[in-house]
Amino acid sequence: MSRALVTGGILLLAGCGAFSFASAATLRTTVNVDHPRVRLSDLFADLGKGQDTDIGDAPALGASYVVGGPQLTAIAAQFGVDWPDASPLVSTTVTHTARMITADDVLPVVREELELPSDARVEVALTGFKPVPVPVADQGAPAILHIDRPPHGSEHFTARLEVPSAKGGQGTAFNVSGTATMEVRAVTLRHAMHLGQPILPDDVSMTFVRVGLIPDDALQNPEDAVGLEARGVLAAGQVLSVSELAHPQLVHRGSPVVATFSGQSLHLTVSGTVLETGGKGDTVHVYNASSHMVLTGRVVDRTEVEVIPGIMPLSADNRLHQQTTALPSL
Repeated sequence: MSRALVTGGILLLAGCGAFSFASAATLRTTVNVDHPRVRLSDLFADLGKGQDTDIGDAPALGASYVVGGPQLTAIAAQFGVDWPDASPLVSTTVTHTARMITADDVLPVVREELELPSDARVEVALTGFKPVPVPVADQGAPAILHIDRPPHGSEHFTARLEVPSAKGGQGTAFNVSGTATMEVRAVTLRHAMHLGQPILPDDVSMTFVRVGLIPDDALQNPEDAVGLEARGVLAAGQVLSVSELAHPQLVHRGSPVVATFSGQSLHLTVSGTVLETGGKGDTVHVYNASSHMVLTGRVVDRTEVEVIPGIMPLSADNRLHQQTTALPSL
């Protein structure tokens, strides 16, 4: 690393004349500097008055270089340092002291900025991070300048941080990237279910699941699944969603029901026959044989359909009449 001192102008001053001082100097074999330029007094102690001067560039923050015996002898001769112990076998290690910003400094700042749910189980990790050297005087915590938060279902993020300068102005900025693996509680199956199998309270539980594996229409509470039926084969541990479950079929084509309508000051009931299969809350059509009208309503239970306000009854056409004349009515 002697090249750094040479390029810093040490040997370029050789033509400026030699200095003569009476005091004997001693070599510092280990040097820690906290400034960007190495001075003669960093290498030699007991210099004469007025003898100290800049001699070259310091290493990069947190880095070191070694100045060997021959170069030290040349420096001493160039600047008139009385160094009686000069030897080609000695050397000096120069280190630019720095405060190292580690992952432990960065992770809490990133976690806070990501605004992660308090009830979630989250692991934030940095990818390929190496400690960042900053001046020792800069003792402030890193601050987020910008962060790209992971979209729903993704775990990756990137961020740019800065350690503020104690002297004011621009601090030390650096980039990081990593992953935020988040698990939240979701309704899952304790064991596999087959098509049409009703779900009982003991069939479901709340477990932590990675966010990327949770569908948009996932159930929020185990109670929401109880009493529903599987629309297909469901695996053990599967997150339950609305689209994978169905209400039990309470009415079937030909089922006799009472169709009810309630308004502000009106309550009507008529008998009818269901024209299609449906579970609780499903929309079905009810044929009333007396009026030859088809009503639209939602299934309440096995014997009642609640007419949907605002949907006008339809007159049964010949085709519909042919399909329903043989159906029983109340």
